[in-house]
Parts: sequence; C-alpha cells; structure tokens
Amino acid sequence: MTDDSFRWVVLFGCWLLYFVFGLSVTSLAPLVGEITSELSLSRADMGMVLGAWQFVYIFLAIPVGFALQRLGAGKMLILAAVIIAASGISRSLAESHWSLLAAVAVFGLGGPVVSAGVPQTVSKWFTGNQRGLAMGIYITAPPIAGIVTYSLTQSTLLPALGDWRAVLRLWALCAAVAGVIWLLIWLAGRRIDRKQATRSETPRAYRLADAAGLFSHRNTWLLLAVGMGVFTIDHGLRNWLPEILVASGLTAAQAGYLASIAVVCGVAGALLFPAMAVARRRRKVLISMFVMSAMGCIALQGWSYPLLVAGLVLVGASSGAMMTISILTLIEQDYVGPERAGIAGGIFFSFAEVGGVMGPVMFGLLHDRTGGYDVSLYVLACVALLLCVLVQAIQPARPRSG
Repeated sequence: MTDDSFRWVVLFGCWLLYFVFGLSVTSLAPLVGEITSELSLSRADMGMVLGAWQFVYIFLAIPVGFALQRLGAGKMLILAAVIIAASGISRSLAESHWSLLAAVAVFGLGGPVVSAGVPQTVSKWFTGNQRGLAMGIYITAPPIAGIVTYSLTQSTLLPALGDWRAVLRLWALCAAVAGVIWLLIWLAGRRIDRKQATRSETPRAYRLADAAGLFSHRNTWLLLAVGMGVFTIDHGLRNWLPEILVASGLTAAQAGYLASIAVVCGVAGALLFPAMAVARRRRKVLISMFVMSAMGCIALQGWSYPLLVAGLVLVGASSGAMMTISILTLIEQDYVGPERAGIAGGIFFSFAEVGGVMGPVMFGLLHDRTGGYDVSLYVLACVALLLCVLVQAIQPARPRSG
C-alpha cells in the first residue's frame, strides 16, 4: 500500500476513534429514565453525572496539548481508546450516584486526547485541499454516533439486551475494538513510511508565554465567553433532549427517533454554515445561528407537535457549527497565527467546557425545583441572545503582517 492511499486508512482510524468518543458522550442521554430509576437518583444528581467528564476536561485540555507535543498523537490516541472503554465498563458496573459520577469523570481523561489528537494526526497526513476534506469527514463521526444512540437505544438495543448496563457494555466494546484497530493502523503506519507521519513541519513546543500572551487581548476574552455560552446550550440540550421530548408526551422510543432529527440537522449545519462564514460575514452567520438556537429552545416547550419538530430542526442546525466557527474566529485573530493555534484551541476548550458542565447540571437542578424543563429552555434562549451581543462586541481581526 502506498503512502498516499494509506493516509485514508489513517483517516478511517481517526474517524472510528471520534465515533466511539461520540458514543460515550451521548450514551447516557437516552437512558436517563432507566438509570435514575434503578439507582434512585434525582434529576439534579443525574445533571452532575452528565457534566462530570466536562469538569475534568476543563483542567486537562491544555496539559493534553503539551503531552501530545511531547509523546505524539499516535500513542496518546491508543491510551484514549483504553480510557473510553474503561469508562464505559465502569458506568455499567455503577451501583450509586458517586460510582456513576466517577465512571463518567474517567472519560474526561481520554476525551481531550481525542478532540486534540485526531486533528493533529489528520493535519500531519493530509495537506492542502485534502486536509479540509479529511477534517470534514472525521467531524461527522460524533453526530453519526449520536444518531445511533438516540435512535437505537430505546427502540432496539434496550429491548434486545435487557437492561441499560448491557447497552453501556456494548459501547465500551466498540471503544475497545476501535482502539485495537487504531493500534494496528499506527504500527502499520510506522512500518510503511516513517517520513509520512512527519511530512509537515515539526511543531514548535508550546510555551507558557504563548498562552499568557493570548489573554492580553480583548477579543480572546469575548470569544472564550462565547465558547462557554455555546457549550452551555450544546451540552445542555445534547444530554437532556430525549427527556425533554418524553416530558412533552412522547414515548422513550419516539423521543429517541425525534432527537435524531436534531443530530441530522446538526450534520447539515456543520457542512453548510462554516462554508458561509467567511471573514467578512462571519459575525452575521454567528448571530443568525444564535437567533435560530433561541427560537428552537422556545419551540421545544412542546405546545404542539409541529412546533416541537421545528424546534429540533432549529437547535440542531444551529448547534452543528456554532463551536466550529467560534474557535475558527479565535484562531484567525491576527495575534494568534499558526504558531499559537494549538494552544489557543486548548484554552478555548478549557473555558468552553465550563459551559459544558453548567448546561447539564442546570437542567437537572431546575427540573427538581420546577418540575419540568421549560425554565431551563428559557434560560438557554436567553444565553443564545446574550451571545448575539458578545459577538457584536468582537473587533474584526486585522490582517497578519508578512
């Protein structure tokens, strides 16, 4: 096999790793009812569980960037697959709130490796237009994983396997298989052509001064705040959407199928909006997506079935690209550049995952206090509108000299 054709095998391995990453992220959402019932958890308890891995992620995103630079993405991605599988098995063995919380938190050790290591690997094996195509391909993996978990868990897997623990063990097995496949691909890649893995320039090691310098700019703080808001919306809805739909009067199986609508629209939005968000109209595109998200959250109140579907379309299409365009806006600031892009991405995810924790936890707490999800949806709508204001305050990036 030639180096040129082997890069697509590498991409397949990266896609698989991102797929099992997505399975782990979305696996609990369709099982909230069964888990809370068997373990006697409140919705607030479950909200803490759903936000546990994001909390760990906050502190590891930047250190993982340093580790990837020193150890290489290939080895680190093998470790990530092991961690994801271990988290899945641990979840299936949980007997209490705290044991389930710890099992989900373990995933936060491997999640940052996948989200940073996969792009790093793809950027080494692909160049030019092929790099953009490759990134567009692997980014479809988590949404497709979401479609699988939302649509199949309640309708097929739970009846076939018997209980929620068996379903989680199945996803853990998928992670283990993906890890073995990646190990074989990584070993084959080293044998086929060691030069291919380093065809791009050797990355400059991160320095603490790189991170400190980014915080001296106003736009950095605004975009980090935008990232927190985006993740509050995205992770809140992603983890509670099936339960929101069940509360609207649907069965668990129907809720799973309908939740898949949002994920499918998210894939479409991820392909459509970034292409539209060229520098001169990026602010308008972001504001449009935030307005769509606010309208979608209001429509999810469940006043009627058509409105419910419209809400799923709106929140799905907007959420698919909000994060991508936000981080792209940060990386393309004139004071960032290629030499600081990696550390800027790590900082962005560290701050954004604060919202990733707040979203799921807020839904659980407010449900226990109000008896429903309407207040949480209104809060998310307000967050989306606040993001419109923050984006307006971002100053346009100046062209880089040279």
